[in-house]
Formats: sequence, structure tokens, C-alpha cells
Amino acid sequence: MATNTTLIAPDPAICGRKINLGVIDQIAPRDYSSVLLCFRLSCPYDKHHISRSIGTGVRNAATENPQLLCCVGQNNDGREEMELQWNASSGAYVTFKDYTAPEMSGLWTSGSFDDLDRDHFALEKLPRRLVHGVVTQSSAGLLPCLVVQASFIRGGMVLSFCMHHTLADGPSIYSFAQRFAKHTRAASLGQEAVCQPLLSYTDRSIIVTPEAKVELRDLLDWRVVASDDKFSDGTAYAPGEPTEVKYATYFISESHLRRLRQEVNDASGKKFSELEAVCALIWKCVVQARDIDLARYPEAKLSITVDARGRMLDPNVSSSYWGNFCEPNAVARMPTASLREACPGEADARSKLLRETLSEAARRIRAAITAVDNKAVRRLVGLLHQMPKATSLTWNVDRWPGPDMLIVALNRHLYNSLDFGPELGMSEAMRFTIGNTEGKPDGRCLLMPPRICNGKGLEIMLQYDVRTLERLKGDQLFREFFVWRN
Repeated sequence: MATNTTLIAPDPAICGRKINLGVIDQIAPRDYSSVLLCFRLSCPYDKHHISRSIGTGVRNAATENPQLLCCVGQNNDGREEMELQWNASSGAYVTFKDYTAPEMSGLWTSGSFDDLDRDHFALEKLPRRLVHGVVTQSSAGLLPCLVVQASFIRGGMVLSFCMHHTLADGPSIYSFAQRFAKHTRAASLGQEAVCQPLLSYTDRSIIVTPEAKVELRDLLDWRVVASDDKFSDGTAYAPGEPTEVKYATYFISESHLRRLRQEVNDASGKKFSELEAVCALIWKCVVQARDIDLARYPEAKLSITVDARGRMLDPNVSSSYWGNFCEPNAVARMPTASLREACPGEADARSKLLRETLSEAARRIRAAITAVDNKAVRRLVGLLHQMPKATSLTWNVDRWPGPDMLIVALNRHLYNSLDFGPELGMSEAMRFTIGNTEGKPDGRCLLMPPRICNGKGLEIMLQYDVRTLERLKGDQLFREFFVWRN
């Protein structure tokens, strides 16, 4: 078994049927969200048994949620809408690759699992072409919604699953991971599958009642897509830039998280959450490191993903709703000059900075998150319904070359606590990307779930030009709380 791919096809009885998408599904990035889970394997282990368990895990998860076997493509209604459908010639693809086999070992140059661990599972050591399943477009222009790959390396295994964002958002992908782990574990133990079908919505367009008479000027966080714009993107790369771009991973320990929150609280007299405090620190330090032109960009925006399921009223939306429901983002605004203020060394001046900058940033972040409520979602849906095309609106941000950021909060999705059975156990690290961003600064900051070895401490991942990352690594305030890992 050097390499093997299996297609899990949908039930013939549903082939040809489609899922009627909502407008929130339509504005999701038209690309794959990719999860990597890194498992240490202790010898001896049975690759064939592990592979069978994983295959069974995917199959049983798809039995519970047949949407996983859909394919995605653009329809021909003139509105540039995406659609999900079940197709007899497509489904979920599961690939196994053994990079320890003689005929494959030369392809893997990142060393053993221990080597990856020493490098804190740097993404550059986990190249997409080797660890992600191959996504093949059909002759009809359709793509699979789910592609899974298990890659055996010396001392471990890298398990990846790529899910098209049109199908599902972050909370839904984590829901899949929970079911996938449960069924893989049961298969590994030889237990009979107990499948609990997920309540499936084949008409997502009726979930949210749109608000009427909404105008674009009422939603400042959205703008009409210009003719030379790229839909669902906040980046614009000029020819020849940026020069050298890398991912970087930083770590903040549980004790430093508590101290940061306490210092921001003491400076402001308010009680901020760890999320609000850490987002404020990241926002300030990254804008400072990027050396933003204040005259060109007087204001900086920080977007944060918010799961709006539990915020809907009349009717409520179930927390287990499967699809896309993390729009609109929370958007905080702040003068770029305030964020770029250097951190002084004197204790009194530092306290003033915490009070006037970090606490103010945390306050604005809290207000932005609170503002993503039932009314905000219905207003966005109402505005999107009025647009001539599904791609007529996009986020009103400039993440590159501008100063804006997007923080994707995955820290509550406890991937590294999922038990995949006695052979795999729990992953030692999780990595995540949206689309293929290799070589491009995309202005995203990923708050990763805790690793078992790190307690409740958090890793964050950024991708910027090397000069920005070096300045960030040397930032006095940032390194007081964060440790650079790779």
C-alpha cells in the first residue's frame, strides 16, 4: 500500500438532487478549508488496520451526514451562484500514502515525526502537494466537497481533510471531525457502528428571514465588488511583491494568558475575556510590526469570526445547524496611529499604554462581537438578496497591502482532544489553512486549539513577509507574552 485512493459515492437514490443554498453559503470563500492532524505512532502498528478504520470512519460519518458526499460547482443561472449536488460519479475521496515505503520515501524530505515535533509542526514542513488529497475537477466542472488523506511517515501519521467552504464553516467542520473521530475509534476497536443521522437541511435558503429595505450604506463592513476585484478576498498583490513570505507560529502559555487579561483588566477597570485581551494584543503588535503608512491608512480594522447560530431569534437556529453561519464577521475599528504607538520601557508609561491602547482595543473588539446579533444577520441576508449576483458584495477590508486583519478563532474547537482509537489516539498538533496561501500574506491570524502538551496555552499562526515577522519577533510587548516557535 504505497498509495491508494477510494471513492465513497452517495446513495444512488439521492443522485441528481441538489441542496438549495442560502446567501451566507454563497459569500463563503470559494475554496477549501484544510485541517491537518498529526499523530504519533508507536511500533508495532498495523497500517492496513489503521487505514481500514479511517476509511470506515469517513464512511460512517457520511452515513450520518450525506452532505459530505456532495460535489460543488457554479450553476448557470447568471447570478454566479454555487450549488451543491449529489452526483453518481463523485463523492468523498479517501487517499492513503505510505512515505515510509521504498518507492515513496524519496518524496518525503521533512524527516520523522520527531523532527516535525522539534519544529513545532511548521507548515513549510507539511507541503500541500504531499499531505493533502488531490482535488480533481470533473468534466462537468464539479469538485468534491470532502477529500481525506492519511500520510504515513517515520514514527507517525499526518491526517488531512479538506472541505469546501461552500459546504460548511469552521463549527460544521469541527462537528464532522467529532463524528469522524468517534467512528474511527469504534472501527479500530471492532465495535459495531452506531450512526445518528444529522438533521439535514436541503433548503438552506429558508433558515434566515431577511430584513427588508436594507441599504448598502447601512452595512459599512461590506462593499460592492469592483470590476478588477477578487470576490471574498481582502488582498491585492502588486507585481513583484511581496518578496519573501513565511508562516510563523507563536505560543502564549496559560499563565501568560491569565496575566495579559489581568493587566488589561487592571488598567481599564473592566473585565475582558481572554479572547478579547489576546486579540487586542495581536492587533496592536501586528499593525506596529507592519509599519503601516499612517497617511494612506488612517484607520485599521480587525475582523473576528463569530458563530451566529446561537444569536438568532424567531426562529432560533440550532447550534448543530450544518452549513455556513459565521457571517457577518465582527469588525472593530481603531485609528492606526493608536495601534502603532511604540511600547515604552518605563513602568508608568507602559501602564498608560495598556490603559489607553490595549484596553481600548479590547473594548472595541467586545462591542464588535456583541453587535453580531439576530438583527445584524438578518440585515446582511436582506442586503445580499437585493444584489444582482451572489458575488456582488464582499468584505470592506484591505488586509494587504492595507492594515486590516482577520482573526479566525479556532481555539474552542478542541481537535487535539478527539480520540481516534487505541492506535492513533489524540493528535499532537492541529494545523489549518483556508485556500492555498503558500507564498502570499493573507492577513489572517489563526487562533489554534490547545495542544495536549501545552495545557490551555494557545498557538497562533500568521503569514506575512519576513521583515514583518522579524519585527514582530523583536517587539518588546509581544515577546513579553508570546514565544516564537517557527
